[in-house]
Order: sequence, then structure tokens, then C-alpha cells
Amino acid sequence: MDRREVLKVFGLGAGVGIAATLIISCDAATGPDLPPGEGGGDGDNTGADASATPMADGAAADACARAFTTMHDTEAQALYLDGSYGPLTGTIHVSDVVAGTAITLDFWHGHGGQLHRFTLTPAMLDDLKKGKKVTVGTTMVDNHTHTLFIDPKDERYRTPGAPDVMVDLGCA
Repeated sequence: MDRREVLKVFGLGAGVGIAATLIISCDAATGPDLPPGEGGGDGDNTGADASATPMADGAAADACARAFTTMHDTEAQALYLDGSYGPLTGTIHVSDVVAGTAITLDFWHGHGGQLHRFTLTPAMLDDLKKGKKVTVGTTMVDNHTHTLFIDPKDERYRTPGAPDVMVDLGCA
């Protein structure tokens, strides 16, 4: 074997080694924990190693573990000044909680044709979505207001016949 043949074999071996190192480092940099385009690879998942991180139905890998909860339509509970309970007043629908947009509902009674009303803010709806009890006041009518609460976990306040609904809480 002459010198040129030795250099070809040696050079070919070194080239294969370098190529293998680059492929391994690119796979590690664009693996399932990093979104496409981050970490140094092209992130298109179309090369010879594309099957190394298969995606269901071609969807991109989810960067987080999603959390879910079960909810149902819930009745608001009126409170009297002495701490006792008044009537149930207003249905809070799961669809409104999930939408997260402020809603205003009628309280159970009014005065002279004018109803007390209460508003659930986006922050309150987010708390309900997380299973937290929310307390809210009504508008003033005839020089007084009322207080009520919504408890999305207590079965006593489930709207009669309301089905359970699976709600996506997003990334955990």
C-alpha cells in the first residue's frame, strides 16, 4: 500500500467520524425537548433521521404536559348579612368560564323593577377554572348591595342535570 492509499483510507475514516459527530450533535440539539429552529438544527424533521422523533399525525411536539379538569354548570349562592344562605342566584356556565370573558348576571331579586346584578371578571373566571371558590358583590339598588359566592367544586351548587365537561387548563 503506497502513501496515497493510506491517506485516502485515513481521510475517509476521519470524514466518517466527523460526519457522525455532527449528526449526533444536531439530533441532540433538535430533539423532542426543543422546538424546531432552536438549538442549531434546521428543525424540519425531514432528513434521514426524521423517524427518530415521530409525530402523531404530523403534529409538532407539544412543549408542555397539558392539564385537564372536570367542571359543570354551577349556581351562585347568595349570602345574607348574618352569614346564612339566601337563594341560589344565576347559573355560571362552563362555556363562560372557559371563554374567560367578563359576564354580568342578574341577582335573584330587585327593587321597583330594578335588579341587582353581579359581574364575574376574567380573573374570577380563571379562578373558577382552577377550582377556586369566588366571592363577588352585586350592584347597589335601593341603597344596598348583596354578597354571593360561586363554588365550582361543591356538588350542592351543581346546576340540576348539568353534565361534567372536560376542560383544558393548558400547560401544567
